[in-house]
Amino acid sequence: MRQHGRASISAKHPRALAVCDRCGALYNHDRLQWQYQWVGPRLQNLYRLVCQPCLDIPQEQLKLIVLPPDPVPIANARPENYVEANNPLSAIGANASPALWQFGSRIGNLTNGAGVDGAFDSNINKPAWKSARNTISNSSYNNYVGINWAGDVSGTITPSSLMARVIKHTLASFTAYAPNDSSFLGLTATSYVVQGSPVDTSLYGAWTTLSSGTTAGTAGESITADVTGSPYQFHRIAFLGDQVNPVTIAQLQLNVSDGGQFTS
Repeated sequence: MRQHGRASISAKHPRALAVCDRCGALYNHDRLQWQYQWVGPRLQNLYRLVCQPCLDIPQEQLKLIVLPPDPVPIANARPENYVEANNPLSAIGANASPALWQFGSRIGNLTNGAGVDGAFDSNINKPAWKSARNTISNSSYNNYVGINWAGDVSGTITPSSLMARVIKHTLASFTAYAPNDSSFLGLTATSYVVQGSPVDTSLYGAWTTLSSGTTAGTAGESITADVTGSPYQFHRIAFLGDQVNPVTIAQLQLNVSDGGQFTS
């Protein structure tokens, strides 16, 4: 018997020779093995005869993953009432959808530009088209954005069995920012009021004024003040319009001084 490459050759016991399909080395044919690989749920022969050093372990990542069935739900489940357990403290991050009321829902009629949502996205440095905007302002103080701290209490979205109590907050301070390319009313000074109310209405007389002042009429200006008053379900900032210039607000921050008062 003698060696030829990596194969053994014997005159008394002849064995066929073959080359490895991967490295090309010469072996006895019976020393080569089929290469298999995972294809979906089963191993498939790749019809490559390879030597032992070249033989790969089938790649498990190519194997089909069979997920087990979902567990059977329990009868008479009693999930926690997350709606009532939540305790909102800030208007930042409030959601415009009353169904997602964890931080209150947004209110207002500045629906152009980025809409009411644009006044509560935490971005204070942005142009008018990315802000809450009323392209042609309404008369009086009927140009506003604000927060309904209670979210959905109508029962039209949330099932009555999961309805939360009404939430009220006492406002401690506010800060409002104009866009970086315009003031709150075009490029004109105007008056504003910060108000609270038990109802959301455009009627000025239904709101209690907690703070008021006059803007400078410059692009990118900010107005801020401390506030004292009673707890309210609704808070807003409203600007005096002229039915000519747009009213625009880039950001409104409402800071409260309590953890929320709950009423039935």
